[in-house]
Amino acid sequence: MKLGILTDYYEHYKLYEKSCIELNINYVIIDFLSSKWLENIKNNLDCDGYLARPTHDYQEHNDVYMERLYFLSFDLNKPIYPSYNELRIYENKRNMASWLEIHGFPHAKTKVFLDKNEAIQHIENAKYPIVIKSNIGAGATGVEIVKDKKRALKITNNTFGKYYQLFSLGNPQKRKKFGLNIPVYGNAQKHVMLVQEFHPIKWEWRIIKVNNSYFGHQKLLKGEFASGSDLVGWIKPPIELLEMVRSICEKGNFYSMAVDIFETIDGKYIVNELQSLFGSYNESQMYINDIAGRFKFIDGEFVFEEGKFNRFGSYLLRVEHFVEILKKKEK
Repeated sequence: MKLGILTDYYEHYKLYEKSCIELNINYVIIDFLSSKWLENIKNNLDCDGYLARPTHDYQEHNDVYMERLYFLSFDLNKPIYPSYNELRIYENKRNMASWLEIHGFPHAKTKVFLDKNEAIQHIENAKYPIVIKSNIGAGATGVEIVKDKKRALKITNNTFGKYYQLFSLGNPQKRKKFGLNIPVYGNAQKHVMLVQEFHPIKWEWRIIKVNNSYFGHQKLLKGEFASGSDLVGWIKPPIELLEMVRSICEKGNFYSMAVDIFETIDGKYIVNELQSLFGSYNESQMYINDIAGRFKFIDGEFVFEEGKFNRFGSYLLRVEHFVEILKKKEK
C-alpha cells in the first residue's frame, strides 16, 4: 500500500508523515499548493489514497484547496481522508448550519444574508444579544457577541459597504498585538453575513470520534467564549453526547469529527461546531479520574479502554482508519 500525503500551508502534513513512518506504511509527499498541483497528482496516481488537510485561516486558500480536492475525489475518483463530504463543512459555518438544519440536529438557529436590506430588516427586529460570525476562523476568531442594534448595523455596513458594495472593506477579524485588538483586513468577511441566535452557556463539550474511538472533555469559559480558551475540564463526558456524535457521524458517513456542543444554562445540548480536523495537542483527548483512555462502541454500549490514543495530534488514528478502509475496498 502507498499513500499520498498532500501538503498544506502550516505543515500539518508532517504529522501524517510521522504516522506513516510509525505504522510502516509507504508514502509520498505531494505538493498540493503548487500551480502544478495537478501534474504532481498525475505523477503519483499509483497511490491507493490521499491524506488531506485544508487550511483554516483564509477563505480563498480554503476555497482553492477544496476545489482541488473535488477534482481529486470526483473526477479522478481517488479516495481521500478525511472524506470530501466532511471536509466541505470543515471551517465552513454556512455549510455546517445547512447540514445540521437538514438533518434535524439541535443547533443555534442560523441565518445567512446575501442582501443588505434583508440583513438590516433582521437586525432591526432581532432580540439581543445575537452572534455574528465569519464563515471561516478557528478558536472564536471572527465571532462576536453583538449586544445592541447600533453595533449590528455597523457590522452590516462594513460587510456589505455603507453606500455601495464595491467599496466594502468587510468586517475584519481582530488579533491581539502589543495588547491591542488589531483588525486583520486580509480575512475580512465581505458581501455575506452569518447571524446566529445567542444561547447563554455553562461550558462547551468537545466530543471526538475517529473510526470507533470516542473521546470527550469540557472546554471551559474564558470571558464570553469556550472556543479558544485553552481551559479544559477532564471529566467523563455524558453518554448522551457520545450517542449524539455517533448519530451525526453515521448520518454523514463522517470518518473523523470533533463536535463542539454547548451545554446551555437551561440544560440543553446544542451543536456549535463540526470540525473534521481539530487541535489535539495532548496525547490523550480524554481523562476520567486522571486515567487516559477512549470509549469504543461495542455491542451497543460505550466501553472504556485505558491508554493514550491521540499521538501525533490524532493523525495516527486517522491513518490507521484510512488503511482499514482501503484494505476493505481491496477485498
